[in-house]
Amino acid sequence: MNKSFGTIRNMFTMSETPIFGIENIENEIRMLNRDSILHEWKSPTGEVFQINVPPTVYPPREDTDLMAKAIVNLGPGKGRKCLEIGCGSGVLSVLASRQGWKVTACDINPFAVACTKGVAEENFSDIIVNEGGPSPKVDGDVSQWTNGNKFDLVFWNLPYLKPNQSMTETLGPLEEAALLDTDVDGLFERALNLIRDKIMTESGIALFVVSSQNSKLKPKNRCYSHGFATRVISKLSFDDGEELRLIAVWKPFNNAKKLFVEQLSSTNTVMLDSEHPAGSSICTPKQTSGHGRRGRTWIDTTKSFAGSWKLFDSSTQMEPGFIQILAGICVKDAISSLLDEHDFEKILLKWPNDLLIHESGGWKKVCGILVESRTSGDNTSLVLGIGINLSGSKNSDHDFEMGFLDSFSKQITFEDLTSAIDASLASYFENKHTISNLNKKDTLERVNDEVKNTFTTLRKPFYRNIEVGFKSILSNGKMELFGSDGEPFTIDDGESLEWGNFS
Repeated sequence: MNKSFGTIRNMFTMSETPIFGIENIENEIRMLNRDSILHEWKSPTGEVFQINVPPTVYPPREDTDLMAKAIVNLGPGKGRKCLEIGCGSGVLSVLASRQGWKVTACDINPFAVACTKGVAEENFSDIIVNEGGPSPKVDGDVSQWTNGNKFDLVFWNLPYLKPNQSMTETLGPLEEAALLDTDVDGLFERALNLIRDKIMTESGIALFVVSSQNSKLKPKNRCYSHGFATRVISKLSFDDGEELRLIAVWKPFNNAKKLFVEQLSSTNTVMLDSEHPAGSSICTPKQTSGHGRRGRTWIDTTKSFAGSWKLFDSSTQMEPGFIQILAGICVKDAISSLLDEHDFEKILLKWPNDLLIHESGGWKKVCGILVESRTSGDNTSLVLGIGINLSGSKNSDHDFEMGFLDSFSKQITFEDLTSAIDASLASYFENKHTISNLNKKDTLERVNDEVKNTFTTLRKPFYRNIEVGFKSILSNGKMELFGSDGEPFTIDDGESLEWGNFS
């Protein structure tokens, strides 16, 4: 893959044990005597590039095509700054330049740098090409390969393979740098830190190609825990089961208001009364007049999280009932991103608007979600309210058992939750004009998988004293069930189910 991450000498120190030895460098020197190979690559715009690719340089392949289509779909660069990390043959940087971006490219492989410069010159593209890039061990300042700039677009075809003995016996550090993620923390983790603090503008977008072969990557969880929104832009599947995904990463709701107050009456009411733009939020640890579905009173615990997000300033194609379920998944994902992996299965979405956690041998309610809207003239404001029990003690004054997030981890802070929820909601709901919206089919499939899992886990659901089975969640947010006669029927979020393992 178009992959790079440090200088040759750093290849010896970027993992817990050395990956390459002197014999690998000697082998690489021998490989450098191989001839360059002529490659022909056709861009999504129809332009054909002829590239003499030197040994150790990654040539254009399927993952290159995936990134190329995403760059073209972003639209004209209009002179904005763009950075490619691991430029390889250079065709993507030249393509970005053709689209009107002011391009800086970098690679730790000096042969890739030379190849990129040559391709740019042959195609009359004015781009900056630097030797260097992210690495676990600092090899000069970041400005060495960025020229001290921040960029509106950053893209990187990430390495993903883990090294094994057969690889290190046949290839050397430079060529392995095109394929291997030898970073102890993972290169994606390093990339997120860089785009957050050093190399991307506040309104910028980062594009990454990630592979399903990197089972430990979990890009969504990593993005949310760092406060980044993310969305799958496109996919490519192979016969061996590998799937490449092109993901976009950005700072959520960049132009929105993000407010915190020590105490207020109702976050939903305050946000509905405001004129703040979509994506704005207000959060508080103490809500004095909060409410849930059917006018239920908000139950304040010793330590609580209450927050409301304005999702839309006009009518949306999503039905409120469906938004409520999808928002529940967003909150579940946000919380999961802050947990250890072995705790992922201990949090459950209960249709239509509750999250449950498993503690002390049973399922308990830890979070409630409420969607409210207000219409004035042609404008409809839709607000999502989220209430989470962070810590407290059992309260017998209500008809369900309360759970508390600190049963998982006492390290999850109010600020962590705010950031992760903000990122998760933006991933699903933010209208980011430069990238495609959610795939409706994939979203509906995710919702159905979550609700199906609830039915499997809680077991014995009853509707009006009749045991029922789950068929599907419809696009309008209604749930399709079937009774003992097998005949399907639908219910909306105003109707309740009773469960064998939760009351």
